Amino acid sequence: MYEQLNMFGTSDDNKTTAEINSLSAKIENSKNILRLAADLSLSYYGEPLIIGYSSGKDSEVLLHLAETTLKPNEFEVVNSHTSVDYPESVYHCRKVFKRLNEKGIKATEVYPRDKDGNHITMWNLILKRNMLCLRQNRYCCSVLKEMSTPNRMAAMGIRAAESNGRKGRDVFGIRAEKKSEAHFYSFDHVAEVHKESQEINDPNWDCNFIKTMKEHKDTIVNPIYDWEDKDVWDYIRDNNIEVNPLYEKLGITRIGCILCPMASYKLKQIQIANYPTYKQAYIHACDMLLEKWKKTGKQTEWKTGEEMFSWWIQEEKHTVKGQISLFDKEE
Repeated sequence: MYEQLNMFGTSDDNKTTAEINSLSAKIENSKNILRLAADLSLSYYGEPLIIGYSSGKDSEVLLHLAETTLKPNEFEVVNSHTSVDYPESVYHCRKVFKRLNEKGIKATEVYPRDKDGNHITMWNLILKRNMLCLRQNRYCCSVLKEMSTPNRMAAMGIRAAESNGRKGRDVFGIRAEKKSEAHFYSFDHVAEVHKESQEINDPNWDCNFIKTMKEHKDTIVNPIYDWEDKDVWDYIRDNNIEVNPLYEKLGITRIGCILCPMASYKLKQIQIANYPTYKQAYIHACDMLLEKWKKTGKQTEWKTGEEMFSWWIQEEKHTVKGQISLFDKEE
């Protein structure tokens, strides 16, 4: 496996002194962020810091940093089972979690549920939201992932280098339903206001971030936010971390959900070829959605779930007849 990772990482023999120093500085910075986050979580929530684990390379690095920086009682690890995870990701996660639990580190697979305790899957979520997940409306993440860590501080493997949409954020943040309403804060700012909140005995003093934690609302921390892809793979190689076998099996560099709306058409074709059962499940959900629309009098150019599915996987190409009707209905 590690031979294939040569294209992503560099052995110490081939690294320049500047590269080694740069990664070392990032590692130390990330550890300081984790130490502060763990302190914040215990101080304001009275609970350990949550480490979000997805079975991808970034969460592997985040988990390893937490294991080598924090005490077992200072953090716990959570994986949200979305129902559209790769089978390999699920098996890899369970293997990792078995190791963690044997070490005395709490590691839990969480299955999203609604307020009545009913299990939420991608398939019943599509019907509930009355539409498929789209690039412009990815409700799946907020429901299937973020709901798994409510009213806590969670550390995530989010990095600015992953996409343009993740640039412009910062190390600490307050979650919000709309991206425009989210707030982000630097390490220095949070460290300063945390110190002040411990020293100033004034009930009227509070910064927004401290106030949010005191109210036990959702906050996040991104310890490896400034890491590049190369940093991640170098760290994995340097620490001999076992990664998800999908990197080797499919030759991909990012692991998410099967048929994620943000995936390229090429990747979706690879996923369909390797996991045809998921295609059939989506087509079935599309059939049920069309039937629901028919009963409520909504009109669409799609006649079958397979037609809707064909448009959906080519959404980025905007080539399939009927594409505009889905947006019209939901607008």
